[in-house]
Amino acid sequence: MNNNLNNNLIKIISLFGLIGLIFYFLHVITGEIFYPNYNPLTQAISDLTALSSPSRNIALLFSLFYGIFTVLFSFGFFIYYKGKINRIITSASFVFTIMTIISFIGYTFFPLSESGYAGSFQDQMHIVVTVFVVIFTITAIILFIIGFFKTKKYKYFGIISLATLILLFTGAMLMNILPNEYFGIVERINVYSIVVFTGLLSLWMYKYVQKINTQIQ
Repeated sequence: MNNNLNNNLIKIISLFGLIGLIFYFLHVITGEIFYPNYNPLTQAISDLTALSSPSRNIALLFSLFYGIFTVLFSFGFFIYYKGKINRIITSASFVFTIMTIISFIGYTFFPLSESGYAGSFQDQMHIVVTVFVVIFTITAIILFIIGFFKTKKYKYFGIISLATLILLFTGAMLMNILPNEYFGIVERINVYSIVVFTGLLSLWMYKYVQKINTQIQ
């Protein structure tokens, strides 16, 4: 009975990444609806939860749920796969968990003070958090690429991880090429890539756990 309970709990946690994805896009969609004249082509997603944002309350609510579910998923992923598959996947999941924790705590305590960048201490810390999130994200994705390609069964997720990394670098390059009028689009390439990757990782874990449980039964 305890095994069944644990297995059901793991299956539920494995879906938290997908639930987090839903809450993330709800935070973006509702934020844009309640932010008059918001322009997704030019403005950052962080503008939606800035201290002076008219959509802060509703966008922040969904953003908090996104953060909570994503942290719980990443931590559950790390605990479950610790010692499974290979050490590189374990390392990747650990770095990924640290990234989600930094992102959740950092952006919660240091939202932008207003739309754009006002240069206040609040805004400077927001940038610092972003730098750490980017570093840990890229490191985790690279480790996932190596770890999944070392397996026989899960090379396809190595391809998904590689595609995510390519999108991240593409977004970074476009940010230096395109004018500021398209900052919103470029940022969304980067942010949506990792959010969708988390959702796909969540779906992969759910199917993995389901398959293992079927074999046990």
